[in-house]
Amino acid sequence: MVVLLLTGAIDISTFDVPSTSLTNIQLRLSQYLSSISYAIDHYSKITHIVFCENTGFHYDYSGLKKRARLQGKQLEILSFKGDYSSIKLKGKGYGEGEIISYALKNSEIVRSCSVFYKLTGRVIIRNMDRVITKTSFENAFDYHQGKIYNREKDHIETIFFKANKDFYLKYLNDSYLEVDEGRFIYLEHLFYWRLKKLKLNSFPIYPRISGQSGTTGKLYDKGVWERNLERVYYFNGIHKIDKNIIEKTLAALFIFALTVWRKLK
Repeated sequence: MVVLLLTGAIDISTFDVPSTSLTNIQLRLSQYLSSISYAIDHYSKITHIVFCENTGFHYDYSGLKKRARLQGKQLEILSFKGDYSSIKLKGKGYGEGEIISYALKNSEIVRSCSVFYKLTGRVIIRNMDRVITKTSFENAFDYHQGKIYNREKDHIETIFFKANKDFYLKYLNDSYLEVDEGRFIYLEHLFYWRLKKLKLNSFPIYPRISGQSGTTGKLYDKGVWERNLERVYYFNGIHKIDKNIIEKTLAALFIFALTVWRKLK
């Protein structure tokens, strides 16, 4: 049983969601449907898919459920009204965390599994099967060191991760309650602050994310140079929270080289 949890928010047109540029209902719906279809057709290692969205949007998913059954998979749909007063006040990371928490409590599929993959619902992983095959451990969280990505704070990427359900419930399930994007406290920062002292792995290979950011409207797809650089990072353990001495040394060298390069630009 390999479970994929896709998170979504289809109709945000009536909600004043902060830091969100992509609000068109039909465009958002088409992107979610495309992502679900892609998961059914291309993720051969995934056996169960849960799509959980928090705007209470009504749509007939029977065609996709039939399509999943024909591929030997099960598709479960969950839709609920999220706490949009808190989302407006604290930021969309609050909503993302609330969706995951809701799915863990209400999904029949997630209730039956011990480990799940979480993916933001409007994006795809082009090499998902290879990522699953290579990831033997139960928890995989990709650590992004601020100095490498020219950001002020370190963070854990929340677009895509793998988690043991009990581990997530223990360490991360209520983290979204502390989101305060007005004070630059994002879900990604909270994940890092809660996990930084634990011995955790990142994905062993680069998950090739493709899709559009709802925050900026920009594409997640990286160019050839960026993809190759990410492959180097993953190969050398740069995205691991718990690094050995060699990985720490390599990270320091990358930071030094990037700092020099940015100054020369």
